[in-house]
Amino acid sequence: MIHLNAEIFQKNKQRNTWILIIGFLLLLGTILLIYLGLENEKKELPEPVSLNTLISDGKKDVDVYTYIDVNIEPYLFAVYEENGKEEDAKYYLAMDKDNYLYILYMKDEKLLEFKLDTIEENPIRVKGLTKMIPSDIKELAISSYNELLEDEYLTKENFKDYVGYLYLDMETPLNDSSLYYLGSFLTGFFFLLLFVTYIVIVIKNKKIMQEISPEELAKIDAELSQMSSSKYSNMNLYLLKDYIVDFSNNIVILKYEDILWAYPFEQRYNGLLVNKYIKLVTKKNKVIGVASSKLLDKNKDEILQEILEKLKENNKEIILGFNSENRRIVKEKIKELKNK
Repeated sequence: MIHLNAEIFQKNKQRNTWILIIGFLLLLGTILLIYLGLENEKKELPEPVSLNTLISDGKKDVDVYTYIDVNIEPYLFAVYEENGKEEDAKYYLAMDKDNYLYILYMKDEKLLEFKLDTIEENPIRVKGLTKMIPSDIKELAISSYNELLEDEYLTKENFKDYVGYLYLDMETPLNDSSLYYLGSFLTGFFFLLLFVTYIVIVIKNKKIMQEISPEELAKIDAELSQMSSSKYSNMNLYLLKDYIVDFSNNIVILKYEDILWAYPFEQRYNGLLVNKYIKLVTKKNKVIGVASSKLLDKNKDEILQEILEKLKENNKEIILGFNSENRRIVKEKIKELKNK
């Protein structure tokens, strides 16, 4: 097996190694975030604060761990709908033994756990996190409560004095690790993406190297070693005596005599021009992109045209340019070559 020593080959190898290193750093980040999420779930909760105390003090602090001692069956008064379907969690009016009014947010299953037949003698302590009362829920609470009492007891003006600004959310996880898990999902996804990219590059590069004899590879390596620079090195493109060598994406090592068709190509994303490069079609009907630098300067078209002309100089039979006539000619030539 030949070892390629040209600085250009070494830089390409280093670039691929960095893909792998970044990938494993992302893997470590994924493991760390999962660990932090699990540890967060194990954390001991502080002693809950009475919601009545928070309301009395006019507090607006959200995500405070709090409680209510409910001693009257909660009254369902509001539920959000999405696409015609009710959400699982609903809003309830609740009271404690001192007849202070509160708003609870919980699912039906939680209500089923309440021992309603003995709730007045044995109040049920419910715990959760404080959330700000939305304006629409506030209006529904006022109208529902007044309808129950058959009197205009609650108003927009006195609502803050009786119910305050906060409701008790029994559904949000107390030690919420969702951000940790979301972060681990993203880092894990990008790790897999980079790892698969690295594997694909390695396999493709190995296949390309195997298609070229060790003697030819040695010649290419020697020729690249002697090149201190290339006019097209900013595109990672090198025009050698018998080969075109490109490192803009995967390694491309292609003999001029194997190229059948070459033309400039514009890559667009949502209608926006993001790249210009050259497409090569080989005699085996393989389509290969080269000179893909993502550089969209005003001279890019001239540089690509110059590269095409140099390809033509090295192989007079290369068909240049994309049009229906050239497409027809190339199709016929490939058919002829297959039938030989």
